[in-house]
Amino acid sequence: MTRANEGRVLVIAPAGGRGGIASVVRLHSKTETWRRRQCKLLSTYDDRSLWRKLFTAFRAYTIFPFVIGRAAIVHVHVAAQRSIFRKLPFIMVSKLLRKRVIVHVHAFSPESLYAHTALSAGRYCLSLGDRVVALSDSWVRALRAYDPLLNLCVVPNPVAAGPRHVQGTGAPVVLYAGKLEERKGYRDLLAAAALVLQQFPETQFWFAGHGELSQAAELANCLDIHNSVRLMGWLNEDAMNDAYEAASVFCLPSYNEGVPMVVLEAMSRSLPVVCTRVGGLPDYIQHRENGLFVKAGDPESIAESIVKVLGDNSYAQQMGQNAARTIHARCSLAAVSDQLEEMYRAVLLDSLPASGVVEENAWMR
Repeated sequence: MTRANEGRVLVIAPAGGRGGIASVVRLHSKTETWRRRQCKLLSTYDDRSLWRKLFTAFRAYTIFPFVIGRAAIVHVHVAAQRSIFRKLPFIMVSKLLRKRVIVHVHAFSPESLYAHTALSAGRYCLSLGDRVVALSDSWVRALRAYDPLLNLCVVPNPVAAGPRHVQGTGAPVVLYAGKLEERKGYRDLLAAAALVLQQFPETQFWFAGHGELSQAAELANCLDIHNSVRLMGWLNEDAMNDAYEAASVFCLPSYNEGVPMVVLEAMSRSLPVVCTRVGGLPDYIQHRENGLFVKAGDPESIAESIVKVLGDNSYAQQMGQNAARTIHARCSLAAVSDQLEEMYRAVLLDSLPASGVVEENAWMR
Protein backbone atom coordinates (compact mmCIF):
# COMPACT_ATOMS: atom_id res chain seq x y z
CA MET A 1 0.00 0.00 0.00
CA THR A 2 1.39 3.42 -0.95
CA ARG A 3 1.77 6.19 1.55
CA ALA A 4 -1.03 8.04 -0.28
CA ASN A 5 -3.34 5.30 0.88
CA GLU A 6 -2.28 5.66 4.53
CA GLY A 7 -3.71 9.15 5.09
CA ARG A 8 -5.33 9.83 8.42
CA VAL A 9 -8.95 10.99 8.47
CA LEU A 10 -10.43 13.58 10.83
CA VAL A 11 -14.18 13.00 11.08
CA ILE A 12 -16.28 15.99 12.13
CA ALA A 13 -19.79 14.98 13.18
CA PRO A 14 -22.11 14.59 16.15
CA ALA A 15 -20.97 11.74 18.37
CA GLY A 16 -23.60 11.84 21.10
CA GLY A 17 -27.29 12.52 21.13
CA ARG A 18 -30.32 11.11 19.42
CA GLY A 19 -29.86 11.92 15.74
CA GLY A 20 -29.31 9.72 12.72
CA ILE A 21 -25.89 11.18 11.89
CA ALA A 22 -24.54 10.09 15.26
CA SER A 23 -25.85 6.58 14.59
CA VAL A 24 -24.15 6.50 11.19
CA VAL A 25 -20.80 7.66 12.58
CA ARG A 26 -20.95 5.14 15.45
CA LEU A 27 -21.30 2.38 12.86
CA HIS A 28 -18.54 3.84 10.68
CA SER A 29 -16.28 3.62 13.74
CA LYS A 30 -16.78 -0.16 13.77
CA THR A 31 -15.48 -0.66 10.22
CA GLU A 32 -12.09 -1.90 9.14
CA THR A 33 -11.55 1.31 7.16
CA TRP A 34 -11.94 3.40 10.32
CA ARG A 35 -9.19 1.38 11.97
CA ARG A 36 -6.93 1.34 8.92
CA ARG A 37 -7.22 5.07 8.36
CA GLN A 38 -6.69 5.86 12.06
CA CYS A 39 -9.86 7.96 11.96
CA LYS A 40 -10.27 10.49 14.75
CA LEU A 41 -13.75 11.75 15.62
CA LEU A 42 -14.26 15.37 16.62
CA SER A 43 -17.79 15.71 17.96
CA THR A 44 -19.53 19.02 17.27
CA TYR A 45 -23.06 18.53 18.61
CA ASP A 46 -25.03 16.76 21.32
CA ASP A 47 -28.77 17.47 21.42
CA ARG A 48 -29.52 16.00 24.83
CA SER A 49 -29.41 19.36 26.65
CA LEU A 50 -28.45 23.00 26.09
CA TRP A 51 -25.40 22.52 28.32
CA ARG A 52 -24.23 19.55 26.23
CA LYS A 53 -24.72 21.53 23.01
CA LEU A 54 -22.65 24.47 24.24
CA PHE A 55 -19.90 22.38 25.81
CA THR A 56 -19.55 20.07 22.79
CA ALA A 57 -19.33 22.96 20.33
CA PHE A 58 -16.81 24.86 22.47
CA ARG A 59 -14.67 21.75 22.90
CA ALA A 60 -14.68 21.04 19.14
CA TYR A 61 -13.59 24.54 18.16
CA THR A 62 -10.89 24.46 20.85
CA ILE A 63 -9.43 21.08 19.93
CA PHE A 64 -9.61 21.47 16.14
CA PRO A 65 -6.39 23.52 15.72
CA PHE A 66 -4.42 20.82 17.57
CA VAL A 67 -5.67 17.86 15.51
CA ILE A 68 -6.06 19.22 11.99
CA GLY A 69 -2.33 19.06 11.29
CA ARG A 70 -2.23 15.25 11.46
CA ALA A 71 -5.12 14.78 9.04
CA ALA A 72 -4.86 14.17 5.32
CA ILE A 73 -8.65 14.15 4.88
CA VAL A 74 -11.34 16.04 6.77
CA HIS A 75 -14.63 14.15 6.51
CA VAL A 76 -17.48 16.45 7.56
CA HIS A 77 -21.03 15.19 8.13
CA VAL A 78 -23.68 17.88 7.62
CA ALA A 79 -27.45 18.13 7.69
CA ALA A 80 -28.72 21.59 6.76
CA GLN A 81 -29.45 25.05 8.14
CA ARG A 82 -27.78 25.36 11.58
CA SER A 83 -25.67 22.26 10.95
CA ILE A 84 -24.13 23.97 7.91
CA PHE A 85 -23.15 27.06 9.91
CA ARG A 86 -21.61 24.90 12.68
CA LYS A 87 -19.46 23.00 10.18
CA LEU A 88 -18.44 25.78 7.78
CA PRO A 89 -15.54 27.09 9.95
CA PHE A 90 -13.98 23.61 10.02
CA ILE A 91 -14.36 23.22 6.27
CA MET A 92 -12.99 26.67 5.42
CA VAL A 93 -9.93 26.28 7.65
CA SER A 94 -9.29 22.80 6.24
CA LYS A 95 -9.34 24.18 2.71
CA LEU A 96 -6.95 26.98 3.69
CA LEU A 97 -4.57 24.34 5.04
CA ARG A 98 -4.91 22.38 1.78
CA LYS A 99 -6.55 19.38 3.35
CA ARG A 100 -8.81 17.16 1.27
CA VAL A 101 -12.41 17.77 2.34
CA ILE A 102 -15.34 15.38 2.08
CA VAL A 103 -18.82 16.80 2.72
CA HIS A 104 -21.21 14.01 3.70
CA VAL A 105 -24.84 15.12 3.22
CA HIS A 106 -27.57 13.94 5.59
CA ALA A 107 -30.18 16.63 4.87
CA PHE A 108 -33.85 15.65 4.77
CA SER A 109 -34.44 17.47 1.46
CA PRO A 110 -32.36 19.33 -1.15
CA GLU A 111 -34.48 22.41 -0.46
CA SER A 112 -33.33 22.40 3.16
CA LEU A 113 -29.78 22.81 1.88
CA TYR A 114 -30.30 25.28 -0.91
CA ALA A 115 -33.53 27.22 -0.39
CA HIS A 116 -33.92 27.09 3.40
CA THR A 117 -30.32 27.66 4.53
CA ALA A 118 -29.60 31.38 4.76
CA LEU A 119 -26.92 33.29 2.84
CA SER A 120 -26.47 30.48 0.29
CA ALA A 121 -24.36 28.76 2.94
CA GLY A 122 -25.52 25.30 1.90
CA ARG A 123 -24.49 25.81 -1.71
CA TYR A 124 -21.14 27.27 -0.62
CA CYS A 125 -20.50 24.45 1.85
CA LEU A 126 -21.04 21.73 -0.75
CA SER A 127 -18.97 23.58 -3.35
CA LEU A 128 -15.92 23.36 -1.05
CA GLY A 129 -15.99 19.58 -0.97
CA ASP A 130 -13.40 17.60 -2.92
CA ARG A 131 -16.11 14.95 -2.71
CA VAL A 132 -19.74 15.33 -1.77
CA VAL A 133 -21.28 12.15 -0.41
CA ALA A 134 -24.93 11.41 -1.12
CA LEU A 135 -26.84 8.60 0.55
CA SER A 136 -28.38 7.18 -2.62
CA ASP A 137 -28.52 7.55 -6.41
CA SER A 138 -31.70 9.63 -6.24
CA TRP A 139 -29.93 12.07 -3.90
CA VAL A 140 -27.08 12.34 -6.42
CA ARG A 141 -29.57 13.34 -9.09
CA ALA A 142 -31.30 15.82 -6.77
CA LEU A 143 -28.05 17.53 -5.74
CA ARG A 144 -26.72 17.61 -9.29
CA ALA A 145 -29.88 19.39 -10.39
CA TYR A 146 -28.90 22.26 -8.09
CA ASP A 147 -25.17 22.20 -8.85
CA PRO A 148 -23.89 20.14 -11.81
CA LEU A 149 -20.27 20.82 -10.84
CA LEU A 150 -20.35 18.88 -7.56
CA ASN A 151 -18.01 15.89 -7.40
CA LEU A 152 -20.58 13.41 -6.10
CA CYS A 153 -20.39 9.82 -4.93
CA VAL A 154 -22.71 7.47 -3.06
CA VAL A 155 -21.98 5.85 0.30
CA PRO A 156 -25.08 4.23 1.84
CA ASN A 157 -25.84 4.41 5.52
CA PRO A 158 -24.45 1.32 7.26
CA VAL A 159 -26.60 -1.10 9.19
CA ALA A 160 -25.23 -3.60 11.68
CA ALA A 161 -26.74 -6.99 10.93
CA GLY A 162 -29.62 -7.39 13.34
CA PRO A 163 -31.32 -10.56 14.56
CA ARG A 164 -33.85 -12.10 12.24
CA HIS A 165 -37.27 -10.84 13.21
CA VAL A 166 -39.73 -13.56 14.21
CA GLN A 167 -43.40 -12.68 14.35
CA GLY A 168 -44.65 -12.85 17.92
CA THR A 169 -47.85 -14.49 19.07
CA GLY A 170 -49.15 -11.56 21.14
CA ALA A 171 -51.10 -8.49 20.08
CA PRO A 172 -49.83 -6.87 16.85
CA VAL A 173 -47.47 -3.92 17.32
CA VAL A 174 -47.02 -1.11 14.81
CA LEU A 175 -43.73 0.65 15.55
CA TYR A 176 -42.77 4.24 14.69
CA ALA A 177 -39.23 5.45 15.46
CA GLY A 178 -37.92 8.97 15.11
CA LYS A 179 -38.48 12.42 16.46
CA LEU A 180 -42.17 13.22 16.87
CA GLU A 181 -42.51 16.24 14.61
CA GLU A 182 -44.89 17.23 11.85
CA ARG A 183 -42.38 16.48 9.08
CA LYS A 184 -42.27 12.82 10.02
CA GLY A 185 -46.04 12.31 9.85
CA TYR A 186 -46.67 10.96 13.34
CA ARG A 187 -50.06 12.71 13.40
CA ASP A 188 -51.04 10.90 10.21
CA LEU A 189 -50.08 7.58 11.77
CA LEU A 190 -52.22 8.32 14.82
CA ALA A 191 -55.17 9.11 12.55
CA ALA A 192 -54.49 5.89 10.64
CA ALA A 193 -54.35 3.98 13.95
CA ALA A 194 -58.00 4.84 14.61
CA LEU A 195 -58.90 3.22 11.28
CA VAL A 196 -56.72 0.13 11.80
CA LEU A 197 -58.23 -0.48 15.23
CA GLN A 198 -61.65 -0.86 13.66
CA GLN A 199 -60.43 -4.07 12.02
CA PHE A 200 -57.66 -5.15 14.40
CA PRO A 201 -58.77 -3.81 17.81
CA GLU A 202 -55.92 -5.47 19.74
CA THR A 203 -53.21 -3.64 17.81
CA GLN A 204 -50.75 -1.50 19.77
CA PHE A 205 -49.05 1.57 18.28
CA TRP A 206 -45.63 2.30 19.75
CA PHE A 207 -43.87 5.63 19.19
CA ALA A 208 -40.15 5.56 19.99
CA GLY A 209 -38.72 9.06 19.94
CA HIS A 210 -38.54 12.43 21.62
CA GLY A 211 -40.30 15.55 20.43
CA GLU A 212 -43.99 16.43 20.53
CA LEU A 213 -45.00 13.84 23.11
CA SER A 214 -47.65 15.95 24.83
CA GLN A 215 -49.24 16.88 21.49
CA ALA A 216 -49.26 13.21 20.47
CA ALA A 217 -50.92 12.23 23.76
CA GLU A 218 -53.55 14.92 23.30
CA LEU A 219 -54.35 13.74 19.77
CA ALA A 220 -54.57 10.11 20.90
CA ASN A 221 -57.06 11.19 23.55
CA CYS A 222 -59.11 13.15 21.00
CA LEU A 223 -59.21 10.09 18.72
CA ASP A 224 -60.14 7.91 21.72
CA ILE A 225 -57.25 5.52 21.02
CA HIS A 226 -55.05 6.38 24.00
CA ASN A 227 -55.29 2.82 25.40
CA SER A 228 -53.75 1.53 22.16
CA VAL A 229 -50.93 4.10 21.95
CA ARG A 230 -47.64 3.91 23.81
CA LEU A 231 -45.40 6.98 23.77
CA MET A 232 -42.00 5.56 24.70
CA GLY A 233 -39.73 8.60 24.34
CA TRP A 234 -36.19 8.26 23.06
CA LEU A 235 -34.81 4.71 23.47
CA ASN A 236 -31.21 3.62 23.86
CA GLU A 237 -29.79 0.97 21.55
CA ASP A 238 -30.81 -2.03 23.66
CA ALA A 239 -34.34 -0.78 24.21
CA MET A 240 -34.68 0.02 20.50
CA ASN A 241 -33.59 -3.51 19.60
CA ASP A 242 -36.28 -4.86 21.93
CA ALA A 243 -38.87 -2.64 20.25
CA TYR A 244 -37.87 -3.92 16.80
CA GLU A 245 -38.18 -7.50 18.05
CA ALA A 246 -41.65 -6.91 19.48
CA ALA A 247 -42.99 -5.17 16.38
CA SER A 248 -45.19 -6.65 13.67
CA VAL A 249 -44.96 -3.68 11.28
CA PHE A 250 -42.68 -0.66 11.06
CA CYS A 251 -44.23 2.60 9.83
CA LEU A 252 -42.63 5.97 9.10
CA PRO A 253 -45.02 8.18 7.03
CA SER A 254 -42.64 11.14 6.59
CA TYR A 255 -43.15 14.10 4.27
CA ASN A 256 -39.43 14.25 3.47
CA GLU A 257 -36.31 12.31 4.46
CA GLY A 258 -32.75 11.60 3.46
CA VAL A 259 -32.37 7.84 3.96
CA PRO A 260 -33.66 7.27 7.50
CA MET A 261 -31.59 4.85 9.52
CA VAL A 262 -34.64 3.50 11.33
CA VAL A 263 -36.17 2.25 8.08
CA LEU A 264 -32.95 0.46 7.10
CA GLU A 265 -32.67 -1.03 10.59
CA ALA A 266 -36.26 -2.29 10.52
CA MET A 267 -35.71 -3.83 7.08
CA SER A 268 -32.51 -5.52 8.25
CA ARG A 269 -34.53 -7.23 10.99
CA SER A 270 -37.01 -8.67 8.47
CA LEU A 271 -39.78 -6.31 9.53
CA PRO A 272 -42.37 -5.38 6.90
CA VAL A 273 -42.05 -1.63 6.36
CA VAL A 274 -44.77 0.88 5.50
CA CYS A 275 -43.36 4.29 4.54
CA THR A 276 -43.66 7.15 2.09
CA ARG A 277 -41.89 7.45 -1.25
CA VAL A 278 -39.47 10.18 -0.13
CA GLY A 279 -35.75 10.91 -0.21
CA GLY A 280 -33.58 7.93 -1.05
CA LEU A 281 -36.08 5.28 0.07
CA PRO A 282 -37.15 4.38 -3.51
CA ASP A 283 -33.53 3.30 -4.09
CA TYR A 284 -33.95 0.63 -1.43
CA ILE A 285 -37.63 -0.30 -1.46
CA GLN A 286 -39.58 -1.88 -4.28
CA HIS A 287 -43.28 -1.43 -3.65
CA ARG A 288 -44.99 -4.70 -2.64
CA GLU A 289 -41.70 -6.61 -2.91
CA ASN A 290 -39.72 -5.55 0.17
CA GLY A 291 -41.94 -2.79 1.55
CA LEU A 292 -45.09 -0.78 0.97
CA PHE A 293 -45.26 2.87 -0.08
CA VAL A 294 -48.11 5.07 1.09
CA LYS A 295 -49.15 8.63 0.34
CA ALA A 296 -47.75 11.30 2.64
CA GLY A 297 -50.50 13.01 4.58
CA ASP A 298 -53.06 10.31 3.78
CA PRO A 299 -54.14 8.34 6.90
CA GLU A 300 -56.47 6.15 4.81
CA SER A 301 -53.56 5.02 2.62
CA ILE A 302 -51.42 4.34 5.68
CA ALA A 303 -54.18 2.37 7.40
CA GLU A 304 -54.90 0.31 4.28
CA SER A 305 -51.28 -0.83 3.99
CA ILE A 306 -50.97 -1.65 7.70
CA VAL A 307 -54.17 -3.68 7.53
CA LYS A 308 -52.83 -5.54 4.48
CA VAL A 309 -49.71 -6.57 6.39
CA LEU A 310 -51.52 -7.49 9.60
CA GLY A 311 -54.10 -9.53 7.69
CA ASP A 312 -51.67 -11.69 5.71
CA ASN A 313 -48.91 -13.19 7.82
CA SER A 314 -47.23 -15.12 4.98
CA TYR A 315 -47.11 -11.98 2.82
CA ALA A 316 -45.68 -9.99 5.72
CA GLN A 317 -42.97 -12.59 6.34
CA GLN A 318 -41.97 -12.76 2.67
CA MET A 319 -41.78 -8.97 2.43
CA GLY A 320 -39.65 -8.83 5.56
CA GLN A 321 -37.28 -11.50 4.29
CA ASN A 322 -36.87 -9.65 1.00
CA ALA A 323 -36.17 -6.44 2.91
CA ALA A 324 -33.48 -8.09 5.02
CA ARG A 325 -31.73 -9.48 1.97
CA THR A 326 -31.69 -6.03 0.36
CA ILE A 327 -30.13 -4.33 3.36
CA HIS A 328 -27.65 -7.07 4.20
CA ALA A 329 -26.37 -6.99 0.60
CA ARG A 330 -26.07 -3.22 0.26
CA CYS A 331 -25.65 -1.71 3.72
CA SER A 332 -23.58 -4.16 5.75
CA LEU A 333 -20.61 -2.81 7.68
CA ALA A 334 -18.25 -4.65 5.34
CA ALA A 335 -19.87 -3.22 2.20
CA VAL A 336 -19.88 0.33 3.55
CA SER A 337 -16.30 -0.03 4.79
CA ASP A 338 -15.16 -0.94 1.28
CA GLN A 339 -16.95 2.08 -0.20
CA LEU A 340 -15.42 4.43 2.36
CA GLU A 341 -11.97 3.07 1.61
CA GLU A 342 -12.49 3.45 -2.13
CA MET A 343 -13.58 7.06 -1.63
CA TYR A 344 -10.62 7.91 0.62
CA ARG A 345 -8.19 6.39 -1.86
CA ALA A 346 -9.69 8.36 -4.75
CA VAL A 347 -9.62 11.64 -2.82
CA LEU A 348 -5.95 11.18 -1.89
CA LEU A 349 -4.95 10.20 -5.41
CA ASP A 350 -6.61 13.36 -6.70
CA SER A 351 -4.20 15.33 -4.50
CA LEU A 352 -1.03 13.77 -5.95
CA PRO A 353 1.30 16.06 -7.92
CA ALA A 354 1.52 15.42 -11.65
CA SER A 355 4.93 13.82 -11.16
CA GLY A 356 3.41 11.22 -8.86
CA VAL A 357 5.82 12.22 -6.07
CA VAL A 358 4.02 12.39 -2.74
CA GLU A 359 4.96 14.90 -0.09
CA GLU A 360 4.84 13.34 3.34
CA ASN A 361 3.22 16.27 5.08
CA ALA A 362 0.30 16.18 2.69
CA TRP A 363 -1.25 13.53 4.92
CA MET A 364 1.17 12.33 7.59
CA ARG A 365 3.12 14.13 10.27
